[in-house]
Amino acid sequence: MNGLRLPSSRVLPRTRRGTLALLLAGAPVAALAQEAPPPAASASAGQDDSHGVKEIIVTAQRRAENLQDVPIAITAVGSEALKSAGISETNTLTQAVPAVQFSRSGASGLFFVRGVGTTNASIGDEGSNAFYVDGVYMPDLSSTVMQFNNIERVEVLKGPQGTLFGRNAFGGLIHVITKEPGDHLEASAQAGYANYNTIQGQAYIGGPITEGISADLALTGYDQQDGWGRNVTLDRDIKKMKYWGARSKIVVRPSDAVKFVLAGDYYDTDDNTAIGWSVDEDFLVTGGIRSIGSMDTASNDYSLTQLRNWGVSLTGEFDLGFATLTSISSLRDSRNHSDFDVDATQVPYLRIAFTSGSRAYQQELRLASADTDPISWQIGAFYLHSEVYNRSRFTGLALGGLTTGQYIDATLDTDSIAGFGEVTWAITPTTKLTGGVRYTNDKRQLGGGYAALVSDVVGPLIPTDDELSYGKFTWRAALRQDITRDISVYASYNRGFKAGTYSLQNPQLPPVKPQYINAYEVGIKSELFGRALRLNASAFHYDISDYQVRSAAVGTLGSAVLLNAASVKVDGVDVDFEAAPVEGIRLFGGFTWLNSRFHYFGPTDTLAGAPFIYPNPAVCDAQGTSDPGTTTGPQTGGFKTCFGDASGFQTPTAPDFSASFGASATIPIDQVQQLRATMLASYNSGYPFESDGVLRQDPYMLLNGSVEYRPTDKWGLEFWMKNISDTKYFQQKISTGLGATTARAAPRTYGVTVRFDY
Repeated sequence: MNGLRLPSSRVLPRTRRGTLALLLAGAPVAALAQEAPPPAASASAGQDDSHGVKEIIVTAQRRAENLQDVPIAITAVGSEALKSAGISETNTLTQAVPAVQFSRSGASGLFFVRGVGTTNASIGDEGSNAFYVDGVYMPDLSSTVMQFNNIERVEVLKGPQGTLFGRNAFGGLIHVITKEPGDHLEASAQAGYANYNTIQGQAYIGGPITEGISADLALTGYDQQDGWGRNVTLDRDIKKMKYWGARSKIVVRPSDAVKFVLAGDYYDTDDNTAIGWSVDEDFLVTGGIRSIGSMDTASNDYSLTQLRNWGVSLTGEFDLGFATLTSISSLRDSRNHSDFDVDATQVPYLRIAFTSGSRAYQQELRLASADTDPISWQIGAFYLHSEVYNRSRFTGLALGGLTTGQYIDATLDTDSIAGFGEVTWAITPTTKLTGGVRYTNDKRQLGGGYAALVSDVVGPLIPTDDELSYGKFTWRAALRQDITRDISVYASYNRGFKAGTYSLQNPQLPPVKPQYINAYEVGIKSELFGRALRLNASAFHYDISDYQVRSAAVGTLGSAVLLNAASVKVDGVDVDFEAAPVEGIRLFGGFTWLNSRFHYFGPTDTLAGAPFIYPNPAVCDAQGTSDPGTTTGPQTGGFKTCFGDASGFQTPTAPDFSASFGASATIPIDQVQQLRATMLASYNSGYPFESDGVLRQDPYMLLNGSVEYRPTDKWGLEFWMKNISDTKYFQQKISTGLGATTARAAPRTYGVTVRFDY
């Protein structure tokens, strides 16, 4: 994939150093976790105007290496490629990386990589694919919803990455790497206006403050004042978002052998694009209520998520001569207040209001050898302590009255400690063997409880104190063989696991057990035709046991229940390519073919089977079969839940086929002026949202395009359009005892952006 081309920079005069110091002195270093990216020269990542694809440097093995030398399937997308393709936030990354699917649920973002992920978005769960920013793990799922600003590149590592990255990198890992200020002044800004009365802007400035110290500041703002839909009951717009954020780094180099990076961020979001629920067009809600449109709602309550995220980190790098010691210390905090109407009708059936939050402390130490030939090695230790709470009120007619229902006040404390190591041995100059192992010990403590809510008064709290602990080994083995200078093959085996947990929406239920994966992969990496084409491909097989599945239909109305499906098997093929056939032209894309199915998900000693939903009126008549119920007449609203055997069914959010194709062209007008045009098309064959396959996303295709006029190398005027065909697709569909509701993704959007680069 295309990568980042660094903007041209100039040596900073003394007067400008003073100006930058004053600007940054007045800007508080808010908070986030960052680790130093690889050297700036590495960031070319294919985004260049000359013939031939360029070298891409990645940190997939926790050291800077050429993408083609790493025996892992990786897609790396640089800043300029993201901008030109209209990929401005994490929830649109799937359009550039076919192996990735992304869905929203309230404040949370859920990544699926090669069909592997979790549909549970409750506070306290961490997802099945780890999300990192500059080397720091983001344990809260709300941190995965990110607007891109000062991004150097995004790396998507496919397959388990538990040895070096550790916690919950079960199906893969998404690593966002941001810019680091250096010895030259760099500044950029953009401002734009789009339909739905949307105003957005970004600004970045970075460079030296004094000898050995540099700093930067990145600001992002987004205000969508008109919604994609309408609440016809309250006569208000829905499906809109207001967002602003700041990110900053201070880099201190007291000597050539020592570097410190203090980094931070703060984000503030008011959003109902993912919880402005609508009644599903194919199913009635209890009372026979039908959909009024996939973007509109008749909800009697206004749904809104208010999210505040911040973090701070300190990364130290110490050159010891024989090795480099890296220390990463971080603190992250999130606070979320959400209030939404689950049934999406004017009848007050069910309302959920909750306040939740998390705070996580993280410390990692790594020692990596300076020499890499014939042996390179890394050892390290990792510690995470997190504290999570959830206070929820479930009320409505479905639970006995407008102020009657259930109150939950649950907490979950996690302590995780791990030690790991990895060694790569060059058996011959063209053959390398890698082996690694990690031991993780987790302890999770559930606290709090639940109570009846009568006339808005909380009754006696029924405690739910419990504890879950385990220690697990994970490991990795990979063999890489160079065929020629530009072609290599590899084979790997990875063992990984995802932590067990409790549902803080249903704390009275037992925890889900950890899930395990055995991943087998073979791949080829190549650069062909004088480096005019980069073509990488892999084939893989996964065996997954105790797969964690979310079901909303079998528990308290509207709340999440976690289950362990017996087993899942995944077979697939990944292909990524980038081509530079002539000067100024780039072609890029790829596809992922998947066969992800429940190997067994039927009755067990501890489970009645997989939940199946049937539109009412319905009866359960064949427990343990692949069709355990029957709808007995015209729909009256809501669902009946039966339990059966979903073995062989497609797993949630795992399309059988997904693909993308992009093209960009730089067209000179004269010696200074340019036109830059980009197109990105993506296809998805569709997938189920839940294990029984009733609620589905149909096949769909998206098309984005942009044209930018550059009168000089510093100024640009871009016209862009996303989802050009106004395709209808969904962020989520969810079933409850009341019926099915949906959250549609963005419709056609278009606008104009003015850019400035220094």
